[in-house]
Amino acid sequence: MKIFFFVMLTTLALSLNTAAQNNSAAIDWRKDFQEALALSRETGKPLLLDFTAVWCQPCREMEKTFWVRGDVIERMKSFIAVKIDYDKEKSLVNRFSVSGLPYIAFSDPLGNLISFRKGLSDKNADALGAAAQQLPKDFSSLKKAYAAIETNRNDGIALLQIADFYQNGGLLKLSSGFYERADRTFEVNKSEINRERIAATVGLNYYEIRDYRPANEKLEKYLQMFPAGKSRDASIAALADGNAKLGNITEAEKYLEMLKSEFPASKNLPAANNAVAEAKVRK
Repeated sequence: MKIFFFVMLTTLALSLNTAAQNNSAAIDWRKDFQEALALSRETGKPLLLDFTAVWCQPCREMEKTFWVRGDVIERMKSFIAVKIDYDKEKSLVNRFSVSGLPYIAFSDPLGNLISFRKGLSDKNADALGAAAQQLPKDFSSLKKAYAAIETNRNDGIALLQIADFYQNGGLLKLSSGFYERADRTFEVNKSEINRERIAATVGLNYYEIRDYRPANEKLEKYLQMFPAGKSRDASIAALADGNAKLGNITEAEKYLEMLKSEFPASKNLPAANNAVAEAKVRK
């Protein structure tokens, strides 16, 4: 009786497991990038691109062990997923700077690279999941703006709308590109408020992504153009820290003293102080 009961339980567990697997929808992989891009624009979902090749053994492993996981399948419902043949789609390989396989890229509905993960390991799989989780999942509010810049690539209002959306979504590098494009248009550039906001935001974006040389260049220009700008405190602090990170001690000290003099109660002061002190130790 005990043996029969155990067999019944085992059979039931296997049946439930099989049913769960059968009910779990697989990722809806597409093969045509342009069709996927159009669908991304229509739905507002970002793109996930899986670059693969028949000779890529780790890619086969991902097929067997990663893309079939229930949590991964659920997470990928927020994306338009595309399989890209590395050997046949060289223009896309170059466009997304694919340097090895496996290579997973995330893209906005315009086909701009947002981020990527290369290689297969438990660490990379976790990082891929984290990257997917952090991305904006709905770009549908930009549908009209995307259409506007297709009609007129210098539509400043549409470019500014896209830049603001990307900025709020944490896509700092992409947002900077759209801000700079918007700033070159008449309807945006004629507003001093817009020009100041764009100049400060782009400089601070470069600082946030730790690209200190262009950050320093753009923030110095911002301070010259808008000496009483709203972002003066943050810009001076970023210049102190950015120059310290680059080992430019004299410049770092100059901006630190400026920060102390103009904004003695600044919340940015402790971090700037520490950055300059650490740079001196390293020197």
